[in-house]
Amino acid sequence: MIKKIIIIVLSTIFISCSNSYISKENEKKFSVNEVEEIDKIFLSDRNGNNITLSKKENYWQVNEKYRVRPDAIKTLLSTVQQISVQSPVSESSYNNVIKQLATTGVKVEIYYNNSVKTYTVGGSTNNHLGTYMLMDNAEYPYILHILGFNGFLAPRYGIQGYKLNINNWRDNKVFKINSEEIKKLSLYDYNKNKNSFTINCQPISLINNESIKIKYNINEVIKYLNHFSDLGCEDFKGYDIDLTSEKLLYKLIINYNNKEDVLKAYTFSKKNMNSNNSKPNVERMYATLNDGEVMLIQNYVFNKVFISIDELKE
Repeated sequence: MIKKIIIIVLSTIFISCSNSYISKENEKKFSVNEVEEIDKIFLSDRNGNNITLSKKENYWQVNEKYRVRPDAIKTLLSTVQQISVQSPVSESSYNNVIKQLATTGVKVEIYYNNSVKTYTVGGSTNNHLGTYMLMDNAEYPYILHILGFNGFLAPRYGIQGYKLNINNWRDNKVFKINSEEIKKLSLYDYNKNKNSFTINCQPISLINNESIKIKYNINEVIKYLNHFSDLGCEDFKGYDIDLTSEKLLYKLIINYNNKEDVLKAYTFSKKNMNSNNSKPNVERMYATLNDGEVMLIQNYVFNKVFISIDELKE
């Protein structure tokens, strides 16, 4: 009888310890190896900002509204796959880390193979080489890192200052048009009207601002049209920028694939520069596409398409 009791007690202790061990091990499994099976990632910060990244047929979309930057989703998926536990949080740091995770941590939900992995991403360690994370419904947080990567992980989740911003995920491409798709293109230069021109592509002809056909350099025309396969903005500024005090510099109209896109570029006045009004390192312009939200574009990117007709002449 006593032997039976001892066996039952030992079995109970073994099962309890085994379950505890399994539970602790599950609390440490932050990574997802099968990244190709991930079809949705949800992120939520403590300020009410939510980001949903959804996998489509051949691209990702953020909040069912914008395409995701390929480099951003590549970095996130690589992070999700490669993160590992560096060490447990020390007893002396435990209370502060738990408080920080509860007040500023960003929740991450990863959906794959009909499963969901949920954890909270917090701040960095003092040496910035580790990141505090807590698995959902777990008691103990851990310090996570990527072997060989020297830095904290929050920015790789699109987190800046414990906050999420949809613009960190948006594809910044303004134009991704193959040259053979372009039917017609017109550039209006409002500073020097004589620089304005129109290119008809089927067949090719170059028209000046007085509607006169001009002899063109075919190589320069083709090179110019090829620029529209990859043109991006620096940042999206939303709809609250007042452009009434800015000067319209260029209007670019592109007809392709039964569509028409109109890009307008404006001055970026001193009052809209950095707070101390010092000259910025990179010259910029405001721009809108089809009268939509305001973008910030860089001169060195768009100067290759905001050109003079002289650069296309024979």
